[in-house]
Amino acid sequence: MTPVVLAVDIGATKIAVGLVHADGAIAFQSRERSPVRAEPSLALIERLGRAAEVHARKNGLTIEGTGIACGGPLDLEKGLVLSPPNLPDWDRIPLTTQMETSFGAKAYLQNDAAAGAIATALWDNPDAVRDVTYITVSSGIGCGVITDGFLYTGHTGNGSELGHIPLIYDGRACNCGLKGCFEAYASGTAIGKRYTEAKATCMATPRSYSARDVADAALAGDEEALAFWHSSMGMLARAVRAAADLFDPALLVIGGGVTEADGELFAPAMALVGSSMAASVGQRLTVRKTGFGRNSGVASAASVAWNEIGSATGFKVRIRE
Repeated sequence: MTPVVLAVDIGATKIAVGLVHADGAIAFQSRERSPVRAEPSLALIERLGRAAEVHARKNGLTIEGTGIACGGPLDLEKGLVLSPPNLPDWDRIPLTTQMETSFGAKAYLQNDAAAGAIATALWDNPDAVRDVTYITVSSGIGCGVITDGFLYTGHTGNGSELGHIPLIYDGRACNCGLKGCFEAYASGTAIGKRYTEAKATCMATPRSYSARDVADAALAGDEEALAFWHSSMGMLARAVRAAADLFDPALLVIGGGVTEADGELFAPAMALVGSSMAASVGQRLTVRKTGFGRNSGVASAASVAWNEIGSATGFKVRIRE
């Protein structure tokens, strides 16, 4: 029997469940649109998890643990989801307990962006650097930080919330309850929503746009969409630069649905404004997209479990107690 972990990636737009080997290779994956609300989402996870178990039995795989990645805030000690802004009715959901009851194996919960940083450090880190920052840009904007091999969590386990640093004072309302956050402007959800609002003023029959719609229109040569997209990527570049200044990583990786845009379209977000900042202090900084592509969510969730069990790389991200 070959060991794998069950990976559960919980997002506001999709839920993905997979089986992942100790080297990060994905043996099985299924995903569906998220129902958003807790009860139907948990039922969906149960159904996708059962399908993964069937695949494991048929292919000689044994499930050693369950890794869960979910947006915060979380109570990592108790394994609770505490009403994330994009999952508003997930109020004190005992997720690790429910996963252990459903699937039997020990379950490990982590913030999705922190999980992305762990997966990067374990499996997408050819230079074996110990200072990694991971930014996820999808329904929201999250950030996971590893410094000298330690995961930065803050005293509640919910540190490095890059998406909720103010970009514009007293600006757009954010789901977190504040105004002007990066997430309210440069997340995938925000890009679609802002473009929808901009187009509504000049359309007889307004329609709703997603970030993918904007990117596709920009790629097709729509000058208005291209200008809007570049403006949004400029805002995202500020978030990237802020993370570089705050955490001084050797490797800064960006993942999430927005990164699936054509490379040319995403380039402005990858170009650190004033990147000479790094060179001026003798620091070599690599900024790139995740090597996991569309599989980043499942890989991230799996890394949370393998980091505790012992991955094939032998490297372990330490988490302060």
